[in-house]
Amino acid sequence: MTQKIYPCTLCGSYDIEPIDSQIRNVTDNLHKMYRCNSCDTHFLYPQFAEEQLEAYYDGQFREEVHTSKYYDEATLTKVYDRFYPEAQQRVARVEAEIKPSDEILEIGCSVGYFLNAVSNKVKNVFGTEWDNRALSYIDDVLQNSKIKTAHNPQDFEQGFDKIFMFHVLEHIANPVEFLIKLKPLLKDNGCIYIEVPNVDDIMVKTFNNSAFKDFYYKKAHLFNFNEKGLSYVFEKSGYHYQIEFIQRYDISNHFYWLANQKPGGKGAYTHLLSSSLNEEYIQCLKTAKQTDTLFARLTL
Repeated sequence: MTQKIYPCTLCGSYDIEPIDSQIRNVTDNLHKMYRCNSCDTHFLYPQFAEEQLEAYYDGQFREEVHTSKYYDEATLTKVYDRFYPEAQQRVARVEAEIKPSDEILEIGCSVGYFLNAVSNKVKNVFGTEWDNRALSYIDDVLQNSKIKTAHNPQDFEQGFDKIFMFHVLEHIANPVEFLIKLKPLLKDNGCIYIEVPNVDDIMVKTFNNSAFKDFYYKKAHLFNFNEKGLSYVFEKSGYHYQIEFIQRYDISNHFYWLANQKPGGKGAYTHLLSSSLNEEYIQCLKTAKQTDTLFARLTL
């Protein structure tokens, strides 16, 4: 039986190949992950329609990935506390580029850790999120008067000096069209900052760790970008761009995966592995372009 060939849902090329890995939270035999040999993007096929995605992210996604108790206020507070330190690192990464007069937007703001972290650096902060209970947490628990929330960027009916997307673009059904629609919302000399996972992560590309790949590919990630695929998106949407390679997880995490075939190893071997060794390892990953994360700056 001849296997049916599907077009890449990003670039349309038929030069694709199936990826023999599991996809987290996929329980049917219909959805598969493929690699496009043209744009080098790994993509889910068939893709979910945008109207399905909005409903999916309003509760089902979090309960599926985590548990039904995810929306308890105490659990949401643990989520906020867990990610707030990384939000502070993200603020530090762009602090020299933001101004007190800036009005900034974060798309896919979750429970507001980045919004809260950056709010004292700028004039006003806006966040969009399809998850209504996450928005309620921001409004009812954080109670930061500088933060305004909505479902979609266009709901605010205004422009922004800076727009941020952290691990969001890979969830978008049509990333090129999505970025084009953001252009009217970007003020003169504005900038869009985008952070996504890097599918050229050393655990995937070089170590080819099966357990890691089964964990890495997710139902919610319609696209898995590397530098080439991300460049394709930015060029097709008409932006100038710079892409930086950053590493979120340490060398201990990789050793733990290789030893135990499961997550949970961040900082596990710091009693054996020095911080200077970790820094050297990260520099090697950057040189090889095999870090776990890509960070891009887009301008018109």
